[in-house]
Parts: sequence; C-alpha cells; structure tokens
Amino acid sequence: LRINKHSNINSRSDFEIMIKERKQTEVIFVRHGETDFNKANLYFGHLDPELNETGINQILNTKETLKKIEDEIDIVFCSPLKRCSKSMELLELKNISKIFEESFKELSFGVFEGKTYEEIKEKYPNKIDEMRNNWKKFKAEKGESLEELLDRTIEKLEEIMIKYENKKILIIAHAGVIKVILSYFLYGNVDGYWKLKVDNGSISKICKLEDGYIYLDYINRI
Repeated sequence: LRINKHSNINSRSDFEIMIKERKQTEVIFVRHGETDFNKANLYFGHLDPELNETGINQILNTKETLKKIEDEIDIVFCSPLKRCSKSMELLELKNISKIFEESFKELSFGVFEGKTYEEIKEKYPNKIDEMRNNWKKFKAEKGESLEELLDRTIEKLEEIMIKYENKKILIIAHAGVIKVILSYFLYGNVDGYWKLKVDNGSISKICKLEDGYIYLDYINRI
C-alpha cells in the first residue's frame, strides 16, 4: 500500500469529483481517551491502565463527532488493552462486528514501561543518546522499535483492507500505532512520526480507491 500521484488530478475540484465517483476502502482511526498514565507523562505501551474521567469524557465527545462526520461503519478492530476496549464500549457501536486485534497494541517500551523520562535518564543514562539519535531503530530491553511497530501494524492493516475492500473500517488504537501508520502512507516509513499529532480521543482517516490511490482525508479531529 502506498500513496501515489494520480495523472488525472489537476485541481482540488478534480480530486473531489474523482473520489465521489469511485468506490473506496475507508479506514478511520480513533485514539483511546486519556489515562492517568498519560496525564503523568509516563512511558507505557503494554501496561494496561483504565481511562480516567477526562478520558471518558473525551470519548463521549468522540462518539458525537463520529456520528456527525461518518455514516455507517462496517467493521471495528480494537486493541485489546483496557483503554481501547473501554473507548470502544463508550462509542456505543451497535450491531457492528467487533474484533480485538493484538497487532494494534501500543509500542512495547520494555524496561522503560511505567517510568518518566527523568527516571529513565537517571536509571539508564547510557541509553539517552541512542534514544535521540537512533530513534527509528532504538528499543529498550524487552521492548520494540518504531520500525518493528510499523511492520506489525502495516502487515495486519494490509490484510484487513484486502479482506474488507470497499468497506468502512474503524480501528480503535494508540498514538504510536496511528502515527506509524499515517507516517507510512505519507512518507513510506516512520520518518514523519514526530511530525504528526494524534490527541486522545481524536479521529483520523485514510482512504484507498480501487486503482490503489491512497489519500489522507483528515487527521486529529476532536
């Protein structure tokens, strides 16, 4: 899957006409609501905190926004972690098949899980330069790298987009998951990871036309 240039597009109006006339596979991403771990600025991926009160209210707002900007959804995939499963519950997506998908779990931070940056800096001072200078490939002990996260998420997403071609797919996941996927479609790799903002409770969307043309519809809607 990739974003490619389309020879028939000369203006925004041409593009809008093209996408209205063609069938497309739509993938909507919702980031889970806030947890106390988010609020405390902890590194956490596979740790499993619940939504806090702010997070619950964020997703209730997301539910209303989703109703306004998107019509009927065909299938839902969700990270099995509590912050995502509770978000899915709060969205009240009735009469829609829902599948928990391990591949959409957040990046594992390994031994960094549950720690602040200052705690990591104090306990693992020799890792800080590598974290900064080799951030695409860096992984903490027992953790994974952003490139590894990209590989597992894109492999699963490609499979889903083939199986549910011309359907509207909702994926409830994490900032890391959503950002590596969007970066892939925009840059072909994780280069754009730090250039993307995906807030708690936000909605983003990509679409793939029948000829393989992929475009970013919107990002970080609240």
